[in-house]
Amino acid sequence: MTVFKGFLLITKRNIHMMFLYIAIFLTIAIAAQKMTGGNQSGFKQESLNIAVIDRDGGKLARGLADYLAQYHTLVDLPDDPSVIQDRMFYREVYYIVTIPEDFEDRCLYGDELLPVTKVPGSNSGFYVDQQINTFLNDVRVMAASGFSLADAVAEVIDNSKDTAQVTMLDKNGFGGEQPLHAVMFQFIPYILISILCYSLGAIMIAFHNPDVKRRMMCSAIPVRRQNHQLVLGYILVGIIVWIICTLMPFLLYGKDFVNDPNMPYYLLNSFLMTLVSLSLAFLVSTLISRDELISAVVNVISLGMSFLCGVFVDLDILGKGVRTFAQFLPVYWYELANNLLAGNQSLSRAQTVSLLTDYGMQLLFAAAILGVALVISRNRRTA
Repeated sequence: MTVFKGFLLITKRNIHMMFLYIAIFLTIAIAAQKMTGGNQSGFKQESLNIAVIDRDGGKLARGLADYLAQYHTLVDLPDDPSVIQDRMFYREVYYIVTIPEDFEDRCLYGDELLPVTKVPGSNSGFYVDQQINTFLNDVRVMAASGFSLADAVAEVIDNSKDTAQVTMLDKNGFGGEQPLHAVMFQFIPYILISILCYSLGAIMIAFHNPDVKRRMMCSAIPVRRQNHQLVLGYILVGIIVWIICTLMPFLLYGKDFVNDPNMPYYLLNSFLMTLVSLSLAFLVSTLISRDELISAVVNVISLGMSFLCGVFVDLDILGKGVRTFAQFLPVYWYELANNLLAGNQSLSRAQTVSLLTDYGMQLLFAAAILGVALVISRNRRTA
């Protein structure tokens, strides 16, 4: 087992890079969960620091200020452009609505828009715009129905205090939520491709060294046996990396992951991606002959597939053209399977067929990549 021992020795020298990619993977996965709010679902109303500059002083103007105060924090602000500019510059106030004189005639019954000032580049003010339009429209309807202006304003404010009870339909078996471990499995292709392509590429470059190849050819170990030992090394490293990656959901989420009925499918999906990554690693090792090229090539492959196939950017956000192109990459089919498992606690017959199709496509890609790598390797040996 001389070749196998040499394989493990070179792997040990590159183990620091494996832990580096694992740390990057954990950081990305946890950060993504924090940004998406974990598995929380629903909507949260946003409250802003806003100011109302009342130049009218009428009932409608006071009613609008009281209406907005239910949702936001009203900040006292003088009607001075220089003060307004300073307070908005330091983000002490994000939205300013100026109520002009004759507010009722100009904005309620007229076509004039209410002057507002927002923080440049901020989208949060659109929510306040909608609230102002809702208030004016409701008052306009109430007044047209025969209510006095004071009664219309009071009714609109009273009715806005009512909160709706929302019950989410549990269509996917997860209560409308996405499991946290599904987010982690979404990023697994990046770590598998990065670690295996880098480590195995570096190992095979060492074995492709002319002096090492001559020694191996002169040794008493047959070439076929040497190749078997190299394959054994590939398999061992791949299984170890796969076990490390799949242990993380068990350690971080425990019972939530163990009790998920789709847990075996997650593990099988990640194992198939490991096979794809091993094939890619073998292809990279046949194409690269210098150590300094490994990082560049591996980063292009891992990051390129991650951005195009839904690892870093969800498939639902990607454009149609990008998704069409991504179908020719193996990670795309992994992400399809992962999204299917994340959105359904129990799979229907049609969904099971789709899942098996995603699995089969990954196997086909692994076989195709391996076949291309073998052809290139044979051509290089006979050249």
